[in-house]
Amino acid sequence: MQTELKAEIQFDDFYTVFGTKGVVAMAWWLGALHAGRIRADHHSFPFLYVEGAAGSGKTFLISYLWKLLGEEEFTACSPEYATPAGRTRALFDASKPVVIFESVSNAESTFDWDELRDLYNSGGTTRHALQSGSQTTYFRGALTIVSSQPIQCSEVFESRIAHIHLGIAHTTESQKSASALSQLTAQQAGAFGQAVAQREDQIVSTFNKLAPAYTASLLDEHGHQLTVRAAKNGGQLMALVDALSLLLNLTSEQRLNSLSAVRYIVETDFVQF
Repeated sequence: MQTELKAEIQFDDFYTVFGTKGVVAMAWWLGALHAGRIRADHHSFPFLYVEGAAGSGKTFLISYLWKLLGEEEFTACSPEYATPAGRTRALFDASKPVVIFESVSNAESTFDWDELRDLYNSGGTTRHALQSGSQTTYFRGALTIVSSQPIQCSEVFESRIAHIHLGIAHTTESQKSASALSQLTAQQAGAFGQAVAQREDQIVSTFNKLAPAYTASLLDEHGHQLTVRAAKNGGQLMALVDALSLLLNLTSEQRLNSLSAVRYIVETDFVQF
């Protein structure tokens, strides 16, 4: 079943194009489908932030991840869209990961990213008017930010981010795999979303066991140079890499290199010397 699923989503082509950074993004995507449950148990789930210059593969990556949900086209919005009330409706009505494309330059943007920061731990809520009164709804989704340049945000918001700096080496092999991957249909790739839904208890159980252990390991390694929140984000990503590895039967090299990629993200973005 694992080998079959791996072939159905053309994982080998995906890995050739995106490498370990792609695996980390896919692992986060797996967790995003159970973000509400993860937050209920761990009180947080990091935002995914994909940054890269034009041609780095950002849209291609998101398009592929969206196909894993069985949908050919993904829905995205700009942080500048609508009004705060409109943004709230879009976020709280979403049943799938919310993708926000930074479509204007930072110099022109008037958006305050801190408006979204409480979604990290479901502190963000909205109220719906009912005939009998009102009902409070908690954010149960997951947030992906895509930008061609670093977003201007506070340290508080930045501490909630799992940051992937995307850049593709355009080799003959990667171009061939990218061409093959572009032919993948959502009907084929949707087997991933179905498998993730069917194995929810197993995935969440694996996550619950491993995330605290990885977090503790990062804190032991870096001590006071790393905040608890940054270690927790890294620990959660590493646990999700392991959950993805079990789902797809990744090779030992793919798994270990992807775990190392998470450590690199943590050390590059959050370790303070």
